[in-house]
Amino acid sequence: METVLVVGLLALFGVLETLAGVYSHAKLRSDDWIINLVSLGHLSIIVRPAMLGIVAFVLGGLAPEFEGSLASTPLWIAVLAVLLSDEFLHYWYHRRGHEWGWLRKIHRTHHTTPSLNVGVSYRENILWFVLMPNLWYGALAIFLGLGQALVISTMIIGTVLIITHAGIDYDRVLYQGRSGRLLRPLISVLECIIVFPDTHRAHHGFGEWSHEQGNYSTLVFFYDVIFGTAALPHHPPASIGIENDPKDPWYVQLYRPFVKASDPSSELATTPPRQTVSDS
Repeated sequence: METVLVVGLLALFGVLETLAGVYSHAKLRSDDWIINLVSLGHLSIIVRPAMLGIVAFVLGGLAPEFEGSLASTPLWIAVLAVLLSDEFLHYWYHRRGHEWGWLRKIHRTHHTTPSLNVGVSYRENILWFVLMPNLWYGALAIFLGLGQALVISTMIIGTVLIITHAGIDYDRVLYQGRSGRLLRPLISVLECIIVFPDTHRAHHGFGEWSHEQGNYSTLVFFYDVIFGTAALPHHPPASIGIENDPKDPWYVQLYRPFVKASDPSSELATTPPRQTVSDS
């Protein structure tokens, strides 16, 4: 069910983006298409099934008495608990992916696209998925009998993930003109609770109106608010992607650190370039 929803939304927004001219104006390379497609395959075909098998095998052997132990939890409580926990784990993992140098080099694959589109939703280095704590948490939830709650939670988060990465600025109506003035009281409350495309777009930008070092949440923006990393620009960032991006090959971006960049100007090279320190 979750896979059908994700594929359906990707196809729907892909068509809408095509009709809106997103791809005709985007500066996408063939490598970008490869990264987007292979990343989705990594997650759905390799990483997530492997995690489910590992957790079931290990906990089934070490603590079989806990298998299905939370299955009687009321569904609405289970969904709320799984969703909020998933988002909390992802917030801190994503934040560390921008604060810790070694993890940032793995996560940067998600940010090297020169324009936003739905294909970026699941664009990541394979190691980013392997280390992602909320994916391991999801496998644990299934072992404990919260599979239905996890499916519902993942569908909600996945829907928002795709919507906020879409390359169509359809949310402008929420901030501009007469509709913006009428909706402002409601939007000013909602945008401090849940993620809007505007806030995540700023996270993917650089230059004016960007906020790469913040807006880490996928769905529950309140985590950014309470942990001091929120920004509400209400304006598209000057540019999308990474400043001075060396455009590393797809295989480097997907499999670093196992594969290093040959371009010495890339931070993914065997010997990364020296950082120039300013006296100012």
